[in-house]
Amino acid sequence: MKKSWKVLVWIGPIIVGIPLLYFSTNPDKETVIIHPKREFILKTEKLIADLSKKNPVDKKSNFQSIDYNQTEPTLVITEVEKLSYQEPAYDISQSLESSTQPDLPIEPAWKQKLDVFLKGNTSPKEFLNSLTANNWKEARDALALAYEKEMLPPNKNFQERFWMKVGEIGGEEVANELLKDGDPAFSKILKGWAKGDPQEMFDYYADLDLTSPKVQNYLDKTHSREIPLMDQFSSGMIDEILRGSDGKIGNTQVESANDLIDHFLEKDKKKAESLMREFTERVTKGRDKDTLKRWVSGYKEPELQAGTAQRVIESGVFDQNPLEAVEFANSLESTKAKRSALSSAYARLAGGVNGHDPNITATELNEMEDGWQRDFALNGFAHGLVHRDPEAAIQWANSISNEGFRKVVTKNVTKRINAEVLPRSNSQGAIKN
Repeated sequence: MKKSWKVLVWIGPIIVGIPLLYFSTNPDKETVIIHPKREFILKTEKLIADLSKKNPVDKKSNFQSIDYNQTEPTLVITEVEKLSYQEPAYDISQSLESSTQPDLPIEPAWKQKLDVFLKGNTSPKEFLNSLTANNWKEARDALALAYEKEMLPPNKNFQERFWMKVGEIGGEEVANELLKDGDPAFSKILKGWAKGDPQEMFDYYADLDLTSPKVQNYLDKTHSREIPLMDQFSSGMIDEILRGSDGKIGNTQVESANDLIDHFLEKDKKKAESLMREFTERVTKGRDKDTLKRWVSGYKEPELQAGTAQRVIESGVFDQNPLEAVEFANSLESTKAKRSALSSAYARLAGGVNGHDPNITATELNEMEDGWQRDFALNGFAHGLVHRDPEAAIQWANSISNEGFRKVVTKNVTKRINAEVLPRSNSQGAIKN
């Protein structure tokens, strides 16, 4: 007996933790500056002379904060005023007494600029540009504390920009550390890494074995999946190809993308398919349905046609008549492309695009015969219900006829529920999540 769309399924208890920030603790290294002996003698003589004139003496500090090498930020935002440090004035007796003591330590540049940002009156540009491979952990810890104290001002895309900067300055060393620790930030530094050293990231990704224990451990610990992780790498590479073109895709960009995709098509077809998805996502913008249909049919390789078909459907170009996406999927030549396209089409139907009633699709699925067409339609339908009705999503995934595929889909749907719907027990707070 087939299932109705609204079938309640008991999901095992999931421990829900309160989101918090977890960062390693590294104390700031402070610099203490002591005047040379000769400078002390000269100051003492001057103070005695001033004392005889009965004039008060003010002591001013002439030390400046340490500057770090800076690179151009991702976004162009108005600069904030640079900070300067000035010691308070002392009376004569205090000056005589303290002239042999070390001056007050000066906070690192990143800390000063973070303090300005936390006041809420400026952009985080100066703070982000002060980050280095040696201080980003300390900065992360300070942000953790600021989050706990509810001191972080609202700023659009701040988390994304922070981790992008960390990837840009840290590269492979930081990537390996985050991957080893199973830190969700691993996937968030990839765009910045691609910007800072695209060749290094390309070599790393080309050699990365997604089935290796370290990668699988990361995916399990973070409730992540292989395909989205691949797409994060691919997105960074495609962005580099399009950098400087203002998002316009001409012959130069198409040629560069095709060279990159062809390279991976020979070595790793899954990675080539991922690159095709990300490139197609940029292509779909501003293009009509018929043009995109021709774009998909122009690729005969199963992996490339599958990647283009999936992203074209996900772009919403068929949403005005979502059933048309199913027709388009069934019209594709490649079986692999049909599978990806059917999953994407039924995910849109489950999401209720353009007012579509998912119960109509549920009835259709109940009437379909078991087979790969129904299984891939169920795959998409289950994923489309993750946010709308997670319990029903699990039930539909469990109705897939192919046992191996059923296990894969139920595992992926469960991961999405844990990562996107339920609070995560190992949540790392505003910066980590």
